[in-house]
Amino acid sequence: MNRREFLKTTGASGLALVAPITLSSKASAADFAPVGQYFVFAHLGGGWDPTTFCNPKGNKLRSVVNAELPVPGSRVTRGESPVNRFPESAIRRAADIYIGSGTVSTNVTYAPYLGTYNELAADDSIDDGSANDGFSIEHIRRILAGSIDLVGSEITAAADGLNWASVDKTVVKTNAEAILEGSVTNIVLGTITGANAGQVRNRNGNLDNSFDGANIDADVFRYDAFVCLYAHQMRVLNGVDNQTNSHDTGTRYADTGSMSMGYPDFSALYAAVHGASRPLAWMTDGRGNDETAGIVARSSASDANFFGILANPKNGMVDFVDTELEQAQALRKEIQARKDNLPLRRQLQDQLYLVRESGGEFSSVASDILNPTTNAQQAVQALATNSTRRHMRVGAAGFYTGMASSMQVGFGGFDTHGNHDNSHFARIRTVLEDLHFLFKALDSYEVLEQTTVIVGSDFGRTPWFNDGNGKDHWAVSSYLLFGNHVAGGTEVNATNGLVNAVNVDNSGSDIVVGGSTRMTAAHLHKQLRKKAGIESAAETLQFPIEVGELNMFG
Repeated sequence: MNRREFLKTTGASGLALVAPITLSSKASAADFAPVGQYFVFAHLGGGWDPTTFCNPKGNKLRSVVNAELPVPGSRVTRGESPVNRFPESAIRRAADIYIGSGTVSTNVTYAPYLGTYNELAADDSIDDGSANDGFSIEHIRRILAGSIDLVGSEITAAADGLNWASVDKTVVKTNAEAILEGSVTNIVLGTITGANAGQVRNRNGNLDNSFDGANIDADVFRYDAFVCLYAHQMRVLNGVDNQTNSHDTGTRYADTGSMSMGYPDFSALYAAVHGASRPLAWMTDGRGNDETAGIVARSSASDANFFGILANPKNGMVDFVDTELEQAQALRKEIQARKDNLPLRRQLQDQLYLVRESGGEFSSVASDILNPTTNAQQAVQALATNSTRRHMRVGAAGFYTGMASSMQVGFGGFDTHGNHDNSHFARIRTVLEDLHFLFKALDSYEVLEQTTVIVGSDFGRTPWFNDGNGKDHWAVSSYLLFGNHVAGGTEVNATNGLVNAVNVDNSGSDIVVGGSTRMTAAHLHKQLRKKAGIESAAETLQFPIEVGELNMFG
């Protein structure tokens, strides 16, 4: 790609590939020593509904739940709508399908995916929890332990009566990854006999009442596949009060820990403290809070080819044109610097030039990202089939090469005021698929064990369905934590049956329900700063968070 194409493409995409002014013209790969600790903040834009994944409640009518609540003051009424449309008996325990060597608490539960549970009882009434609940844990286990055909697109479930404790873990891992990555598209469940006979029935139209040799879309089991692989890394924080129903304020609060204007995203703050001098210090796709507060430059690239262009922007041009352009570039740079009196803008004006002037050693580092060499890295590159995944891969490679220290990634589509179930389950499934990709990318670049991943959203969604089968804004939400610093395989369930937040308190290194403190995003960010080792940095002190300590990471 020549310079004109480079400028046209970067201008259209808003690309910023920059290195702060502290780099000298002698900058080299040696200056980009890896930070050694990394953070990824994933923002679910629009306000997600945790009850459709990590905080399931079931389909008891609200009047029934109200009567069961121990504290009258916590009750909220909204007609006879249930929180979810699956019965409590369909809620799954992560420990029942996790097969790794880690520890997973029996308290960690997750919702059944749309199409794998029955919305109604046999008489078309709201299911009271005792009726047919759809796919059981036994069915899920048989699918995960099944055999993949030679083509690799179909799993035939293991026979009824499977002994889960003795299954081949390698087979289960392979099957779960194939389901998440979409290489397996069909499940053959086979004949159901004994206690499970007749247990599977679906009213959404995509499954069959009879399951003798039935073909089932594999994608409806991606929740199960994700939990099977990653339950031991995941810490669930249910009952975090984002204290707002506003998208803008909620996004700011979730990503910074403050509702005040001008606070930087946590991952931007971390980059400013531990890596502002790096060429790609803060990798962001611009779909979360995306606020830098002027303390670090944004870096964005979903196409790794830009790294080659950045290192050698004159590629494809003849020497005499290069010479003229270099002279014009130098003159334009000098004039622009004299005109621009704002210190930050002057700094950013020089950044790209300084990277280009850093010579062949920077080019070598950029080449490592552009052309992965290991089989694992090449496999990840092949799976980077959308802009989100390309952004994640470049970020992981940036951690590995020392060019980046943190990353933000955004997912939209969660503002489901109508047709909630059909939209929301699918959006969460996409997030889990891309998180699986992220973990593979981090692992392929040897930084998985050093990386902390935080998943949050603007707020939650109402514990009832509106007249359009949608759900509206609700301040109480959930956060997911993975990886470094995180006590995985655990859950803090600080909500009642109607998704009201309940108070918590510290107990040793963890949190227990019952106390005087309501979990908020501010508590999470205070702990994030502590875990990141930046709580006393000068940059951090400019943006104080005034809350007490809660052991959010366990």
